[in-house]
Amino acid sequence: MGPTLTSVASASSIANWASYLDNWKAARQAKEQQRRDPYGFLSYAGFHKLGAALVSFEGIPGRWSTGAGGPQVQLFPTEKLLVEGQVVTGSHQFAPVAEREFRRAAYAGDVILELSKRGGQDLLRPIDPAFGRLLIDAYDHTPAYDPDPRWIVEGQFLPFGSVRPTPIDATIGDIVHTHLAVGEVVFTLDGAEQRLLVITRDGQRAGVAGLGTVLFKDGTNGLTTDPQGRSLPVSFPAEAGPLTLDFNYTQNLQRPYTAFAPCPLTPAQNTVTVAIEAGEQLPVFNR
Repeated sequence: MGPTLTSVASASSIANWASYLDNWKAARQAKEQQRRDPYGFLSYAGFHKLGAALVSFEGIPGRWSTGAGGPQVQLFPTEKLLVEGQVVTGSHQFAPVAEREFRRAAYAGDVILELSKRGGQDLLRPIDPAFGRLLIDAYDHTPAYDPDPRWIVEGQFLPFGSVRPTPIDATIGDIVHTHLAVGEVVFTLDGAEQRLLVITRDGQRAGVAGLGTVLFKDGTNGLTTDPQGRSLPVSFPAEAGPLTLDFNYTQNLQRPYTAFAPCPLTPAQNTVTVAIEAGEQLPVFNR
């Protein structure tokens, strides 16, 4: 017997359940295709922190550092990079990296050198399709629970008076993310109130509707789903009011697929007291 949900949808209350299923399947197929992209996150081949001192990294041209002016590379005489379509030799100064930016900053042959920033720390990650091919060939699929209207839950969004910078630890690298929390969504499962933090992208202002994310844990973690948590995209209103949580669209973060992703962990308060048997499960690799 599954958990008792309050204010849930039913197949009959959804105008066209067949259309809903088609959209859900299309979204699943798009995610699977994305995971098989030769330049997707399965092709991350390293994770390197940049600091003030020039440092070399195996398989990556040059010596790298960063500072107030942004990341910099000092190439050896026989080395070159392709930056914005131009061949670069000697030294090159990159523009400062914004928090949570993913910048495909340079090419070294077929390898993309990605610059990003997490928790104020500049990072360098090579995206190598030759390295990724091994994982992509081994990757089978990401199973998911069958969509069920009982997991479409109507909650109540309670916005904060202003966005709250919220520290969240990362999976790797001793990094602390700073995400913007816009409010909480409150709903009931099995008679127990659940209150989950909603985070959103940079630039979000209080009193404005937007797209957010709920990072959460539940009773499936470590059994059928990622032990460290799951992610659900949401649309939140400008003011206090209804907010739909469609747990059928719960997604994995990058960490079950690659060792080189500093994904945010689940905020302490975002633990649901039941097993939410909806959305993506642990990926399957044939290796």
